[in-house]
Amino acid sequence: MELLKLVIVDDEPILLQGLIKTYDWSGMGFQVAGTAQSGEQAIQVIKEVKPHVVLTDIRMKQITGLMVMEEIQKTDLECLFIVLSAYRDFDYAQQACDLGAFAYLLKPIEDEKLQETMQGAYKTCVEKMKNEAKYESWENLLVKDSNSFLQVVVQKYVQNRIPQERVEEVFKTLEDVPGNGQRFITVCVEIDLAYKITNSLEYEASRFALIKLLEEVIGAAFFYWKIEGDEGDAFIIRTEDKGAVRKLKSLLEHVKKNEQSPVVASISKPYKGVEGIRRSYLEARRLLEMASMSGASALTASEDVEVPLAEETGGDNDALVVNAVRRNNTKELKEAFIHLIYSLPSDEEKQCRCLQQVMLKTEFMLQESYGLTEAIEEKFRKYYYNLENLSGAKTVDVCYKILCSAVEERMKAAQKMETKYFKEYMSEAMTYIDEHLQDEDLSIVSVAAHVYLNPVYFGRVFKNMCHMTFKKYLMQQRMEKAKKLLESGNGSIGEICDAVGIYNPSYFSHLFKQYTGKLPSEYKKEYEG
Repeated sequence: MELLKLVIVDDEPILLQGLIKTYDWSGMGFQVAGTAQSGEQAIQVIKEVKPHVVLTDIRMKQITGLMVMEEIQKTDLECLFIVLSAYRDFDYAQQACDLGAFAYLLKPIEDEKLQETMQGAYKTCVEKMKNEAKYESWENLLVKDSNSFLQVVVQKYVQNRIPQERVEEVFKTLEDVPGNGQRFITVCVEIDLAYKITNSLEYEASRFALIKLLEEVIGAAFFYWKIEGDEGDAFIIRTEDKGAVRKLKSLLEHVKKNEQSPVVASISKPYKGVEGIRRSYLEARRLLEMASMSGASALTASEDVEVPLAEETGGDNDALVVNAVRRNNTKELKEAFIHLIYSLPSDEEKQCRCLQQVMLKTEFMLQESYGLTEAIEEKFRKYYYNLENLSGAKTVDVCYKILCSAVEERMKAAQKMETKYFKEYMSEAMTYIDEHLQDEDLSIVSVAAHVYLNPVYFGRVFKNMCHMTFKKYLMQQRMEKAKKLLESGNGSIGEICDAVGIYNPSYFSHLFKQYTGKLPSEYKKEYEG
């Protein structure tokens, strides 16, 4: 075990020596690297030694332990403070916590409590040191392979998963800040989704060939980052060529001539700066969406035309609808569908085409995940077959009903899958609950951790399988155990409280009466001789 540096501070010499000599600091992972008998001396020692942890008394003459913490925080030193006090003073504890103290211990120190606190401090320090080492390794990797790293950063940035400020920091770190002469242009090219319905076997092969061809022809002429996503791939070009848009149009014409399948494409206007990366991407995505809806094979925008971006018009309504179905959320689906309806163009033919795009995307999502039963698939087929005979209003009604049916089927399928795959998990969880009812800290978090599941997900599966919340089940088990103990006549009320993990007798009596309608003493009398 690597020993970390510890500084101990107390203005009482006898107490200070007691702290140094009484405890097995090395056994807890520390070496006493410095001591101080005043706040002033403590500040000086901490600055010289640079310890990982400082154990300090709060109440000292002139400069208190809290003042020491405040002074060290003004420096670039980073160490954990564990504060001691002989007074049960909540204000001191609160101030120490406000200043970021790792722990607050009362004198005389309980050996077990000190051991637990120091182990926690050691673990925190070691974890921090590991993270710092990872960060240093990350920086080295960043410098060695900057292009690959930027590819990841740019993708997350345009998908709104990293703020612009962070991206600008990365460019500065790499000393690669976009110059005034550089522009960013995004190209989006996709096989028409409708082609997947009529030629599903050829669709994926055609799309793969298209992307490979684009990588070849665009890469030969420009530097680019390829952005992959659910809505198709995009190429963000970084260039100083003022004629880049014209050249890209020519390249796309070449690509379209070589493709047998229907190609839909868009090119953004050129934009400057880091903010221009995302602006060009959103514009190209919006143009591709408009091209798909209108049936155009390609769309670009002239310099004097302002393209409304998806974000500025309330978000990608298609994606909102598809994601609501993906999450099996009927309320979210209703809200997303209303947003979609209000965003539809006034032309009825275009309205129907917009809704068709949403239905296509939803069906593909169902194919790739679950919930596309024969009945739902048949509803999609009938919708496509009768598309030309449906009015705008009727199309809206039909689409919404199909989407709602899809959500219902996915919810049924999800519950069946959860019951099938997590039956053993729930059995293990219930056994663990029964064996730890006496633990006051037993919670959904601790039980979920025991069976290696996310607490939120565990809670949902638990409720679906047990038909009650975890909290209600835990209380039920505790009360049933309490009833059995009272019926057997073994143990006092206090002992029963301990056995069911509710250590406050008054609170236990209140809960027991709520559960049974009787106080524990009344319930016990019914089973006495």
